Amino acid sequence: MSRGRDPLALSQVIGDVLDPFVKSATMRINYGDKEITNGTGLRASAVLNAPHVEIEGHDQAKLYTLVMVDPDAPSPSKPEYREYLQWIGCNPLEKGGGCFFSIHQHLKKSCCVCYWVGDRYTRGKRHTFWLSSWTVVICPTAPQQARQTVYAPGWRQNFNIRDFSAIYNLGAPVAALYFNCQKESGVGGRRFLGSS
Repeated sequence: MSRGRDPLALSQVIGDVLDPFVKSATMRINYGDKEITNGTGLRASAVLNAPHVEIEGHDQAKLYTLVMVDPDAPSPSKPEYREYLQWIGCNPLEKGGGCFFSIHQHLKKSCCVCYWVGDRYTRGKRHTFWLSSWTVVICPTAPQQARQTVYAPGWRQNFNIRDFSAIYNLGAPVAALYFNCQKESGVGGRRFLGSS
């Protein structure tokens, strides 16, 4: 897709959160029965719990790290906590031809580096999922498997995906998605207005 028509660029996720990248993985994200695509609008009540994230065509030689941030916290007009960290997961569980992320610590193959907090600031805004692939295990709760470890930052506000990626030598993302979280009582948030 050309950058001029890319919903991540049109919504300014590329620029505000991510640098341009070439997509090389397919990520499916569901909140309950609702699958999200770039620009999907969801009410705050629909995103209280962690989503189900699945990576299709999972390459057995690769491991993945998923980061979810809110680049508009606490509000799009005053994003002083940009990027508010909501979740870091790594080493997803295998499932059929793909894999999925779980937030449950007792599952040994999947690792939650920074636990899910949901949407703390429900004024209409974007939430961004960033996926990177690895060739090493990075789970601090299973150090016997680790050759490189990623740790949760000491705070969630003002997290920076670009810095995180540089510190742990992650490189460009392999996939990204964003959705708009809207207030319960009305509309809000940025919208992707596709060209006709």
